[in-house]
Amino acid sequence: MKKRDILFAAVILAVVGFLFYLNATARKPPLMPSDAIHKNLNDILACAPCHGPGGGSPLKKGHPPKRHCFKCHKSG
Repeated sequence: MKKRDILFAAVILAVVGFLFYLNATARKPPLMPSDAIHKNLNDILACAPCHGPGGGSPLKKGHPPKRHCFKCHKSG
């Protein structure tokens, strides 16, 4: 094997390793709690009483639109 081929393979492995590292350390949205309240939720309208304006657990500022709850937050 030529020195150039070894260098190329090392660069490719470094890039792939870096991408795996980024994926492993990426901030992921929290899972939905597995308590009785959240256990059988499958309708976004059920989230609004608690997580809508004036609810007990309102969404943080800058949170994406709540119509996409189940796209990010999976059942726990």
